Amino acid sequence: MDFIHMRRRLVLLGSLSLAMVRPARAQSFRLGAITVESPWAKPSVTEAAAMFMTLRNDGPRADRLVGGATPVAERVILRELDGSPLEYFDLLPRRPVMLRPGRRYIALRGLKRLLAIDDSFPLTLRFAEAGPLAVTVLVAEGREEE
Repeated sequence: MDFIHMRRRLVLLGSLSLAMVRPARAQSFRLGAITVESPWAKPSVTEAAAMFMTLRNDGPRADRLVGGATPVAERVILRELDGSPLEYFDLLPRRPVMLRPGRRYIALRGLKRLLAIDDSFPLTLRFAEAGPLAVTVLVAEGREEE
């Protein structure tokens, strides 16, 4: 095989391996009709961090995300786009709620350790109807879905 064909094969294999790595990092967690997709947090340099995810309700009735807890922070706070605290996020049937940078998000305050890229940590989300759901949050600089 000549050099050009070998190089093409290596480029193709490299592209395929990158494509295969991406889905492995995307995580989905389910509790009844509620699905939490791709929970992630930005790395921290202070005692605060922001978390993002997509919340789906595939059931016939509305639910609410009313809070959360994690061993890595003292407080989990639901935040509006402008940073003001919210008591809950409404989860209407078949209307995904996307928590993204520049939109609504979940704040962690009183971090007990800094969050570094490729870390992960447990988070328990509390839903008014569905109850508690344990998820694993990945720490990343940013995500392509944004």
